[in-house]
Amino acid sequence: MNKSLRNLIAVSTLGWSFYACADSANIDYRHGYTEDDSNHSDRVKLAYRLDSGLGFCAEIKYKTAGDREDVAYDNMVDNGHELTVDYNYKLNPRSTLTPSFQMESSKDSTTYKFGLKYNYKISDTWYVATRVRLDAKSLDRDQIDHSYSDRAKDNQNTTRLEGWLGYTPKGPWAYEYQYIHFDTDYIRYDNKKSDYEQNLIIKYRINKKWAPYMEVGDIKVNAYTDDRQARWRLGIQYNFM
Repeated sequence: MNKSLRNLIAVSTLGWSFYACADSANIDYRHGYTEDDSNHSDRVKLAYRLDSGLGFCAEIKYKTAGDREDVAYDNMVDNGHELTVDYNYKLNPRSTLTPSFQMESSKDSTTYKFGLKYNYKISDTWYVATRVRLDAKSLDRDQIDHSYSDRAKDNQNTTRLEGWLGYTPKGPWAYEYQYIHFDTDYIRYDNKKSDYEQNLIIKYRINKKWAPYMEVGDIKVNAYTDDRQARWRLGIQYNFM
């Protein structure tokens, strides 16, 4: 049994143990493709929200091995995993404050993410949200090389400032726009220590259980040019409750 399959079974087993006492629970599969790189990747996420507001989330990630372009679902390898714990604190009927902690691990590093998100419901159909998140990436000690400039082979820190605008009418369609600004201590984009991303999500609710969606993102190509590329994602979410 390969490592990715073992991870998926372990996460699924842990997730089902929370299901009986969860207020909401879902499983989400998503396939991604970056236009310039022509790279394919996949993600499976299990999320649970308890009546108390406490939430748990686990993600297993995969990608096509090597540098092959335009190849999907072949020779897939582990692309890391992420665990999240957060808490929804209702300030009033329209606003929620959510502190969170995430730990993302791969074969080369572990990133610890500390976030605080504020969500405000403008009306029955519109909402806005903002979040500040501090990401501390700790590299495998064997990978650290201080001879590289701009912390390219060293521990790295990033501050993410995010904003959302969402529209959820009574019909089957829902829309969300997200903007992210990155402020780092290493070269991230266009030879600068800052970057940005944009993402648009369009979701269609078939019924209370199934909701397929599509995402279109605007992301960097690499750290040393100002080239941008589209990131396409197709996914489907199944709600247990």
